[in-house]
Amino acid sequence: MKQIYLPRVLVVLGLLGCLGLLGALTACGRAGNPAPNLKDRDVSLAILHTSDIHSRILTYRLTPMRTDIQLGLDPTKGPFGGIGRIMTILKRERAKAERSIHLDSGDLFQGAPIFNVFRGEPELRALALVGLDAYVLGNHDFDNGGLVLSKQIALWSALPMLAGNYIYLQDSRRRTADLLRRLTQPYIILQAKGLRIGVVGLANTSTLTSLGEGGNSLGIAAMEPNEVLQRYVNLIRKDVDLVLALTHLGLTDDERLITGYFREVHSSDRKTVRHKWIEGVKNLDIVVGGHHHVVLNPPKIVIDPDGRKVLLVHSGAFAKYVGRLDVVIRNGEIRSHRFRPIPVTSETPEHPTMTRMMEPYILKLNRQLDTTRVFAFAPFVVPRFGRGTGDSALGNLVADSMKIRQRVEADFSLTNSLGIRTDLQAGPISLEQFYEIFPFENSITTVFLSGREVKEMLDFVTDRSSGRGCQSQAQVSGISFVMNCRVRLSESVCIGGRKNPLCNKRKSGDKSPCFDPLATKGPNVCVYGQLINDFTSYKMAANDYIANGGSGFKVLQRNTTQFNTGVSLRDGLIEYIEALASCEQVDKERQKRGLPPLIQSIPEIYRKDWDSRWKKLPCVLGNEDGRIRKRIQ
Repeated sequence: MKQIYLPRVLVVLGLLGCLGLLGALTACGRAGNPAPNLKDRDVSLAILHTSDIHSRILTYRLTPMRTDIQLGLDPTKGPFGGIGRIMTILKRERAKAERSIHLDSGDLFQGAPIFNVFRGEPELRALALVGLDAYVLGNHDFDNGGLVLSKQIALWSALPMLAGNYIYLQDSRRRTADLLRRLTQPYIILQAKGLRIGVVGLANTSTLTSLGEGGNSLGIAAMEPNEVLQRYVNLIRKDVDLVLALTHLGLTDDERLITGYFREVHSSDRKTVRHKWIEGVKNLDIVVGGHHHVVLNPPKIVIDPDGRKVLLVHSGAFAKYVGRLDVVIRNGEIRSHRFRPIPVTSETPEHPTMTRMMEPYILKLNRQLDTTRVFAFAPFVVPRFGRGTGDSALGNLVADSMKIRQRVEADFSLTNSLGIRTDLQAGPISLEQFYEIFPFENSITTVFLSGREVKEMLDFVTDRSSGRGCQSQAQVSGISFVMNCRVRLSESVCIGGRKNPLCNKRKSGDKSPCFDPLATKGPNVCVYGQLINDFTSYKMAANDYIANGGSGFKVLQRNTTQFNTGVSLRDGLIEYIEALASCEQVDKERQKRGLPPLIQSIPEIYRKDWDSRWKKLPCVLGNEDGRIRKRIQ
């Protein structure tokens, strides 16, 4: 049967006829055979789950990490992902299941060039085509603005879009709220051969920081998720056999839904803070979540205030897996469960229906962007997260490219770690990879800061990093500092890119003073440069997102010296890499130092073309050098 895409507004108007006494949208019933009587019977249900696809609807290259390999992502079976393969898996798994539903935990948008060109249209059409039953809004779904999101949903999707914890403000000046009010719903009741499943959606609030500010441009206010979820569970519990929360809150907040938590409550004058206990949700069966890009295998079992076991399921990100949770239910209670993450690899063929739908988009994308042009080579993976120090190999590369860029030439640079979205994969480097690393259209902005303001900014970075396992939330160049995560303050802040001469490798037996990585004062405190002066002005290069206060950088938002250069981070990094020495030159220097030839270390599939294709290209290595260090105890 031919797939027909109706404008979402028409679908919503049609659904209004299904409003019952509950006052919310549920699945419309259809005339036909009466539902089977499931009382006192073991009933099986397969819950198929995707999350945080981030526009990986076409296959892409990836070097699986150890955790991915343990979960079944075979490095020899790339490229990975792709909505055509996901559709094949979903069709296959549904055919094998007596009853099944498919849920997605949000962040469908942003992360590959196809989103930059089509602004979410093919992603929404693809999810509609695979037969998704419910979707919850994620923070990156708003990356092109709420108005664009609303129009794309209205034009291209008839999916149930859930956001039970959003209040849409009554304000005619904010069109986003008015449209989303019509296009979203708090929950849906699904039917699967007589089994009734209530799904309540909790959209993201933690990353959409503007939702916490009065008068935000989206016209949306976020409600406390535990209280909202409990209200809807109480409302639908008696009418369903199973209640699920479909969330884009993140792993920690998903657990807090069940266990409860203390919330900070400020006084009216904001001078005092008290802690209010928020009760965990009762009578919930399963939380199906996303946002943190993790796979819980097996699912986590969390105990609610009444001692009831609740399953917590996360199925990863970037279209690497389709999660399948099988549960056996009797009289509204889960008797047993089993979870399996199904890898999306080259072993799975693409579904022909999806291939036909995607073909025009692929052709147009290739005409607009030459994403396959190779301009450099990476012998090894250049990771975006540090493996020991606070800085990372890719973060250092990005920050260096920002600092020295023509028309920027700053004293130091800083960018947020999470703005770098993926590792730089080993092998030939193409434009497509840079859209995956920098999916956002961010540009370099210069700001002048006093030394005291620099310290305040790094204190904020340290405080934010301390709450995330002392994993640095910023990457820098031309500056070094210690994150003291015990007291949540920065220390040993030094400006300059040259290594402290006292830190040169000492000869055996030399007891002359050298750098102490935990020192806070004295002549040997700096790894690079000199101690910062509170009253000196420094020119910083940052991305425009944090310069405008994004990710909580208030010290930059209030600065009046900002100048947006218009140079994109993506172009700056490409130009920086194109000026690097060739892999042939790097290889000669490495062998002079007694290191093995690069050809012995590069992925095997590229070795046969090493001499003819790759060694003449600019060579991208990257390294951590301790410009950001951590003190935890």
